Amino acid sequence: MPGPRKHLTPKQMKFAQLIVYGVEGSPITKTEAARLAGYSDASREGSIMTNPKHYPLVCAFISNLRDEVRHKYGISFEAHLEELGKIRDRGKKDNRNLAAAATTEIARGKVAGYYIDQKIIRHGKIDDLNLDQLYERMKTIKEKNEKVLEAKELLNASEEPKSESKNMTVKLLPQSHKISDQDSTS
Repeated sequence: MPGPRKHLTPKQMKFAQLIVYGVEGSPITKTEAARLAGYSDASREGSIMTNPKHYPLVCAFISNLRDEVRHKYGISFEAHLEELGKIRDRGKKDNRNLAAAATTEIARGKVAGYYIDQKIIRHGKIDDLNLDQLYERMKTIKEKNEKVLEAKELLNASEEPKSESKNMTVKLLPQSHKISDQDSTS
């Protein structure tokens, strides 16, 4: 059985870029990103490629691209919360409709990855777990995240892309790069 992959394919890179940058600046779904990247079973591939257990390199590359976006636009968790607080305070003080400003700031947070659309169904409370169960849960969380962290380290250590190769070593795109429909045909 071969070891873990150390390179992203061009399709995987394209998928990750589409997830982060969208098409012409507009966000798209995982399925649409997979379709534009050239996958035939787009709904399945779009879902599975964002699973760190199956594709840790793709998840790490998406994380790196999002880090670039956050850095480029000066988006930090603290600044985001501060801006939302200012909008709230102005709305309370002036009694004006600041819905557009709030929506814009929330959109900034979404771009930065601070909002994740997920549902977690919990059964029981953490207080109901014994010490062994807590340690087991922490071990599971650590193992799940270790793959992505290792993949990020691998990606960050990569050199220039190999030309003439089916698998490409990852090279991050310039921060101003945007994906368009024309790119999906390359």
